[in-house]
Amino acid sequence: MKYPRVLVVVMGRINAADNFNNGLLLRNLFARWPKENLAQIYSGGDNGDAGYFGHYYKLGPRDRRLGWLFYKLKSEALKESAEEMPILTGNRASISRVATLRVFGNRMLMDTGLYELIFRPRLSRAMTEWVEYFRPDFIFAQGYNLAFTWLPLMLAKRFRLPIVYYPTDDWSENCYRPELGSKGILARLARRTVIVSARQLVDRATVCLAFNPFMQEEYRKRYDKEFTVLMHGDDVSRFETMVPCRQVSSEVFWIVSTGSFDRHRLPLLFDLDEACGILSSKGFNIRATVFPVQFSQVAELGNKFRFIQFQPCPSHDALVSVLRAADVLFLPERFDETASLIRSSVSSKAHLFMFSGRPIVVYSDPMTGIVRYAREDGWAAVVDRRDPLLLAQTFEVLITREDERQRLLACAQRTAMKNHHLPTIQTTFYDLLCSVLP
Repeated sequence: MKYPRVLVVVMGRINAADNFNNGLLLRNLFARWPKENLAQIYSGGDNGDAGYFGHYYKLGPRDRRLGWLFYKLKSEALKESAEEMPILTGNRASISRVATLRVFGNRMLMDTGLYELIFRPRLSRAMTEWVEYFRPDFIFAQGYNLAFTWLPLMLAKRFRLPIVYYPTDDWSENCYRPELGSKGILARLARRTVIVSARQLVDRATVCLAFNPFMQEEYRKRYDKEFTVLMHGDDVSRFETMVPCRQVSSEVFWIVSTGSFDRHRLPLLFDLDEACGILSSKGFNIRATVFPVQFSQVAELGNKFRFIQFQPCPSHDALVSVLRAADVLFLPERFDETASLIRSSVSSKAHLFMFSGRPIVVYSDPMTGIVRYAREDGWAAVVDRRDPLLLAQTFEVLITREDERQRLLACAQRTAMKNHHLPTIQTTFYDLLCSVLP
């Protein structure tokens, strides 16, 4: 088989191994490709390993307009990150007025998108020579911000290359929206630029992929263009061969959750803890373990919970052993004012939970993509109202009713094989690319 040479223009480096969603997605998608036929232009996320692709180019000062100033400000922002939290929480006692102004100035640049408009990417001589040496057949793009929307367009024009566009969430719908906290009229300028640039990327793309059917439906209406659905996938044999690794005794009803626990998901862990307390008061021996992808950000919260323990997220393979040992898998999303913005998004953990062969509880607003998906295909018990008592009642059903557990497991297995079977996804992706090559 002949594999096209693909230039991946994606912000985060695709490392040889990590637990980040996009790394897992692209390593799976390109698993059959020879490494020498894969290259990436990226800006961050390098964990120091050899990388999954054969060639890498990291953006530097020469690849942006006023790049020297951009990286100077970026360096200062990293140094000031320790100062930012006390400023935002009102504890300014040990922080100088100058430091306060610097932090808020940097936040203004970031929140309004002004930094993207000021420090636009450029095709430096070093970058163009690197691309010429690699000789790509395709550019693979995901957007996510303006720089990584413009770069694929610039490279495609310069080298007359087709674009494969595969967004994993509706980033252009959420970027620099004033109602999400961005600063008024300044954010509107970047917002308009995002909308125009995202449309240009779709119009220029030869192959357009959607991460789920909801995104496909939305993008067909928005862009009047066909998108092919390719969802996150895995190989069922990987789950069948992994030995379950249970971290509590067999007498304990063990709830397991994993993922990124940001400001939307973290509050829902307090509901989980309260639900466990309700069940405990009824005589159930129950515990929950949460494996955050970014453990350091939530580790200090452990003493705020009675029934939840935090542990570092295992490696990609070891995580399967943990998921397979759970009694129930908990998949929280959000109930806040931003729920409508992820109506076209599906959690990157959903397929892992399905393949694990354990009952799943989805806890999220009814308009989110994950609830729509779970409800339509029946692969999880759904709690679509923020209510710890209702959550506890749902867990109790799964503790006491084997017929309901088996029903959910059967639906999850069918959905996983229909939508998330990795060999099928890889073949479809390969055929799509080859079909448009000269």
